Amino acid sequence: MATSAPERTRPAQAAPDHVPPHLIRSFNIYGPELEECPFTFVAKAHEGPDVFWAPDARLTRDGTWIVTRAQDIRFVMSNPQIFSSKGQSGFSQLIGENWDMLPLEIDPPLHTAFRQILNPILYPRVVARMLEGVIQRANALIDDVADKDGCEFMSAFGTPFPISIFMQLMGLPEQWMPVFLIWEEDLLRGSTMARRVAAAKSIRLYLDTLAAERRANPRDDLASLVVTSKIEGRPWTDDEIIGALYLFFVGGLDTVASSLGWFFEYLATHPEQQQWLRENPSEIPHAVEELIRRFSVVTSSRQCTQDIELGGVTMKKGDWVSITHALGSLDPREFDNPMEVDFQRKGIRHFGFAFGPHFCIGSHLARRELAVALELWLSRIPQWRIREGSTVKRHGSGVFGISHLELAWD
Repeated sequence: MATSAPERTRPAQAAPDHVPPHLIRSFNIYGPELEECPFTFVAKAHEGPDVFWAPDARLTRDGTWIVTRAQDIRFVMSNPQIFSSKGQSGFSQLIGENWDMLPLEIDPPLHTAFRQILNPILYPRVVARMLEGVIQRANALIDDVADKDGCEFMSAFGTPFPISIFMQLMGLPEQWMPVFLIWEEDLLRGSTMARRVAAAKSIRLYLDTLAAERRANPRDDLASLVVTSKIEGRPWTDDEIIGALYLFFVGGLDTVASSLGWFFEYLATHPEQQQWLRENPSEIPHAVEELIRRFSVVTSSRQCTQDIELGGVTMKKGDWVSITHALGSLDPREFDNPMEVDFQRKGIRHFGFAFGPHFCIGSHLARRELAVALELWLSRIPQWRIREGSTVKRHGSGVFGISHLELAWD
């Protein structure tokens, strides 16, 4: 799977005149240096200014402000009237179109109206009803490796476990999973812009077909809900339907799988904490929160709708602000020893699921999947470690992840 930095469409532009030269710093989350550890790379930003300008942090190379303090990140995420989410992913622009991923790339009040329709899909009581199926799926995958001495974790469990659950929820055919994962990889981390564009087109065409099928034959799934719903008394437009389906497709195929990779690599290299969880299984839900804090994988963006001063820096209307969620979750002014995992840490207020109006709609399901994965692996698999002689393959990009993780056990 490609982990190299995607090809840029043009050279980095000169910083705008209002950006002080001493605040211009590199922060390329797509760079090869993140293959060592994206979170170590991110944490170093706390040694510099609270807010700085990075010419290389966005794929478009048009520069962006980087906000490092948790309190400033909360301010940006909580004020959509100042920091708009519109156009932050740029996926539609990749293929020469102009629709928004819903509800990610729209702001209140329309954002609120769409969330009221979509939120009930993954309410806690709905997720609770899914629990038996989640456990069955996890156990089935563990059955395939339990009598062995190890496995490549991402292909054996980390990827198929959450993605198969999402695909069932969405109404996607599970046999298409290998194809979907190739598209996802090329879209988010393709080594050339041509690969990213081709993947974006392939996803769009597939989702067009899915929407047409569900219009003709609705089912009890998320895709059917999207194509049959009404917003403010009217049917959703074609752009709104494709925008919602695109968001669920892209978000559902990457984030939980990425988190599982980091969680299991960490426990493989910290046997004492792995053993503590075995001896204290009731603490697993809290441990999940601490692991999400330590390994917050997403980067998102906002665009200033007006001039504003933040962190002593003047941002102008039209400026982009990049939010690497790990910067907030690893802020030393927010957490003591933030790079350490402390399963007894109190007051965990992480950014793993964002903050404010765009708080992750799938957070309840993600938490349940992560907890079930840990509970069942710890109860069924002996203490695991990194297989001797193997190499863990990590990557940066808009979602920090692990593409290859060889585990072994006795």
